[in-house]
Amino acid sequence: MTTVNESPSTSTATSAESETEIGAAPAATCPPPANFRKVADDYDRDARVGVWSGPRYKMTYRVLGQGPPLILLPGVSSTYRGYLLTLRQLSERFTTVVYDYPGDHPDDGAALGSITHDHLADDLFGLIDHLNFGRVFLFGLSFGSTVVLKSLAREPRRFPRAAVQGAFARRKFTIPEKLALWVGRRIPGRSRNLPLHDTILTLNSKSHFPMILESRFRYYLDENGRTPIRALAHRLDLVSRLDLRPMLPRITTPLLLVHGREDRIVPERSFEELRSAVPSATGLLVPLVGHQPHFTHAELLAKTVGDWLLPCAPEGCPSEPKG
Repeated sequence: MTTVNESPSTSTATSAESETEIGAAPAATCPPPANFRKVADDYDRDARVGVWSGPRYKMTYRVLGQGPPLILLPGVSSTYRGYLLTLRQLSERFTTVVYDYPGDHPDDGAALGSITHDHLADDLFGLIDHLNFGRVFLFGLSFGSTVVLKSLAREPRRFPRAAVQGAFARRKFTIPEKLALWVGRRIPGRSRNLPLHDTILTLNSKSHFPMILESRFRYYLDENGRTPIRALAHRLDLVSRLDLRPMLPRITTPLLLVHGREDRIVPERSFEELRSAVPSATGLLVPLVGHQPHFTHAELLAKTVGDWLLPCAPEGCPSEPKG
């Protein structure tokens, strides 16, 4: 640690005298948080939208940026617009891709009852081939992490590095999730129409949004409520029967596990289970962060994940995955 010693004349001068003599500028202030809706509008303007007619549904995907390819796999109940600030930051270093799950669009042709979790991994590989990518970085959030884990265990040579946030290998359902599953099998509509939708999300996540991010919390509620109930119920049903623990030791891809210590959706024991079972895993447990860092700490999340996936070597940052 370096210590700076002041001279007596400096230490006894008044603030006004110091500013006059030294010409000190006013203290810098932190910039205001990015406006999520503005970022979303900019993303929709700049991103390229494509559709891949896969074997199970017409998959809509969006591409932004230049550099090595990075595919983001979303959570269980949110539109792509919930990840745009993170994607915007990552697009400065990567060709980012985010895609919609089966059932997200009423005209995508998905027969949800016949689509398994293995099919979701199949469709990820199909999208990679459709985009003519070779090796690809993966970043999965919550539900998306389960598809990442299965894909890494299946064909690790395709993925030089990967990251997951709020990840789990198995889940015990909460009462709200059980309710969503029960209701979703019976009624149409979007998740905003579920009983106590906003109340439950507020209980689980509002405390992780400081007052300065109040507008982001409202945006989070809006975007979370857009997912079709049938699609949400399908994903929850897949999770209810999912246990990835037997395949975790087969994952050899370097894997970053990011988890909020205050996460009320996925408990910390899920993080510890993954960290102990995946030989190649590096764990990062973040204090004062919940399950939605892509809203509350999007810039930091993007930098952390980007630096992990594409670290800078002494001779500079590589322009693409090697191997």
